[in-house]
Amino acid sequence: MTNSISQIGNTFLPGIPPVGMNENGAGIATSGHSFKDMMLQSLDNVNQLQVQSQQAIEGGLIGEDITQAEVFSSIKKADLALRMMVQMRNKLLEAYNEIQNMQM
Repeated sequence: MTNSISQIGNTFLPGIPPVGMNENGAGIATSGHSFKDMMLQSLDNVNQLQVQSQQAIEGGLIGEDITQAEVFSSIKKADLALRMMVQMRNKLLEAYNEIQNMQM
């Protein structure tokens, strides 16, 4: 069952395997990537999608060989990636505030 799930992959953050799995679908105990590196890579991917979307819009406006569907698709990809990143930020802040409010 986990093999079929691991084949789906992560469409929002390409190159980052699902949690607890490496790119071959095998479980991993420790990874070489820190949480900070993963977040920075995710931010970089979102930024790249935003830049590609802007380039598609500009190309469509100046008459390059790009269809409206391609422009719309790139805009939606960038929008979805940004929304996901905002939700990740919200969850991190929520967890931070919860930890901060814990009593020792």
